[in-house]
Amino acid sequence: MEVEWPPAREPAGQRVWREVLRPVAVEMTASADDLAQRAVARMHAECPELFPDAQTVEENLVSTEASLRQLAQIIELAKDPRRVELPPSTLAIARSGVQRRIPPAKLMRFYRLGQEHVWQWMLARITACSRSTAEQATAIELATGWLFAYTDGAMQRAEQAYETERDAWLRGAAAARAAAIEAILAGRERDHQRASTRLRYNVNRHHLGVIAWAESAPEDGDAQPPLSAALTALAQTITAKTTLIHPLGSLAVAGWLSWGRDFTADDIAAAQRADRPLDLPPGVRVAVGEPGQGLDGFRRTHIEAIHARRVASLIGPHADTLTHYRNVAVAALGTADPELALSFITTVLGSLADNDKTTRRIQTTLSAYLEENRSRNRTADRLSVHPNTVSYRVHQAEGTPRSQRRHRHPRSPGGPGHAAHTARPGPTPAARTVMRTQFTLRILSRSAERM
Repeated sequence: MEVEWPPAREPAGQRVWREVLRPVAVEMTASADDLAQRAVARMHAECPELFPDAQTVEENLVSTEASLRQLAQIIELAKDPRRVELPPSTLAIARSGVQRRIPPAKLMRFYRLGQEHVWQWMLARITACSRSTAEQATAIELATGWLFAYTDGAMQRAEQAYETERDAWLRGAAAARAAAIEAILAGRERDHQRASTRLRYNVNRHHLGVIAWAESAPEDGDAQPPLSAALTALAQTITAKTTLIHPLGSLAVAGWLSWGRDFTADDIAAAQRADRPLDLPPGVRVAVGEPGQGLDGFRRTHIEAIHARRVASLIGPHADTLTHYRNVAVAALGTADPELALSFITTVLGSLADNDKTTRRIQTTLSAYLEENRSRNRTADRLSVHPNTVSYRVHQAEGTPRSQRRHRHPRSPGGPGHAAHTARPGPTPAARTVMRTQFTLRILSRSAERM
């Protein structure tokens, strides 16, 4: 018989292996059933969470006995333990740990406990079989090195089996979740229970759709962790009960935050408080829809979050860190078709749609004036200008011909913030389109109120 294990190739090692370790291996084969029973009983006592039912106990008995018989066989043949493949039943236990949500560390502790129990049994047999102290020392040295090498290789193979199964399971679970989300958003899925099962998320609850995105990839190239962290931060801020996260490419994720009751305006406002701003990772922005319930609400709040993100992207650096659809709904509707929106703006506003500095100032003032219910004092406070400045600009918007406006640009009196306000760089063209659309529709809505 060829000895594969290098430490056992020396003459003294071969003799001890033949006269001490091989008889121990034969006894291990004969005692495998009893040894497995006692080993599993100990592991059950030490790690009860790994044995939730009688079936699991039986599976581990079968796996442990198979491993002991394999161990005894390769000891008897003096095989190299580093090359041994695990029995199918042992690999099955490792793979089943994925579906049972058992952390890898728990499984590795299971194997270490098994190793310890087997070593204690072997040590007692080696001591009983050895004819001298020197023979016992050699046998212990050989058995220790061999068993540690076997356990190290076995744990590596178990970890590989676990990781392979986990990757496959995650891909399958992610694919199933993506298909379920796609079916809901496309309106094909109408069964609440089936959708909840596929998503592992209760779609009957109240939802808040969220989109988190990064304008560019971080230095390490993976934007998903900070994007997921952003959704987690938002969920904590509004105390959502559960969260569903779905990647939208490499730089964006969609999310649904749910609660048993409806989300209120105060819940969402909590994420926009100036004194306690939402703690988002650098470079990440968030858009949220309006709350919705059930499958229809799941779909609608997501669509609204998408449009809120689109508007925030059009506005660019001037957009808030968190964009709520409710605050940009008019712009979202008005810019769904940018070409038609621009034509509509130009037709309705005429020269008020111009993009020169003076006209932008008039637009900003008139928009604030309408939002403040045509109160020049509140508008002045909001813009940090004098009330007469508000009146002057409103009069310009209401009736001053464009030709006269271009020849009358006196610096309007204002408060201390006025110079900084006018010196700030102007928004991008896309942002101006959004602002003009909001401005135009406000004018139309206010005009309709007067009719």
